[in-house]
Amino acid sequence: MRILQLSDTHLRGDHKLSFGVVDTRRCLNEAADHLKSLEQQPDIVVITGDLADSGDLDAYHILRDTLTQLGIPVHAVPGNHDRRDRMHAVIPHWCPAKEDIAPYLCHTVEKENLRLVLMDSMHPGSHSGHLHAQTGDWLERELAKRPDTPTLLFMHHPPFLTGMGAMDEPFENVERLGAIVARNPQLRLCFGHMHRPIITQWHGRTAMTAPAVSMQIDLDLSPGGGDTFRMETPGYLLHHFDNGVWNSHVCQIAVQATFAGPYPFVGSVNPTQ
Repeated sequence: MRILQLSDTHLRGDHKLSFGVVDTRRCLNEAADHLKSLEQQPDIVVITGDLADSGDLDAYHILRDTLTQLGIPVHAVPGNHDRRDRMHAVIPHWCPAKEDIAPYLCHTVEKENLRLVLMDSMHPGSHSGHLHAQTGDWLERELAKRPDTPTLLFMHHPPFLTGMGAMDEPFENVERLGAIVARNPQLRLCFGHMHRPIITQWHGRTAMTAPAVSMQIDLDLSPGGGDTFRMETPGYLLHHFDNGVWNSHVCQIAVQATFAGPYPFVGSVNPTQ
């Protein structure tokens, strides 16, 4: 089983540049062309948030039309730049709304020998990650259903510190999330938000963030680091499950990257709905 994780497309539907610099429509098209060219096609695509830039409605239509052409099932969770209502209106099959967890867009993909648990970690108007009481309860119920089955947990926000100060914001109820993770050895943790690959251990579990389809955060390990980006080579993660073993590969999208920058993250908002 091959699960391909895309993240942080930050797509605009108005043909303007994200953060005044990035042609995110071109970035998306290049990513789609790259995926079409893969000799070994993924079985599932998961997008870990910030699909749209500032919750742009047209962006969700463009994403749907572009990625549907791949003929691969797509699943997604919202990020801090997304709007739940617009995601569910345009791409409900990517992020089904369950009555027992509304308004949060959480769902589970069940396979015979593995599970994908997708959890909503955003709060409208906030840039940082959140584990609400309701989503925490849902996560515990889901993990208890098949505790012996290898499981990938997908969220937008990583709960661990990265060393890039501007991005290391407090994660609401991180202690509870950590306790849940520690009790579930079947988990591997997969996040977005950081716009670059980071691999670590968190509460005894392998945890990682995906590179972005669009711009990559400048690697600045200082108290103010993480607030600028460069036009580095975009990428994704490919999680391969075979004979009971997970391997996660950091992959690049074949484009002529300029590595221009650093540029500030300006002109974008975290929607309040």
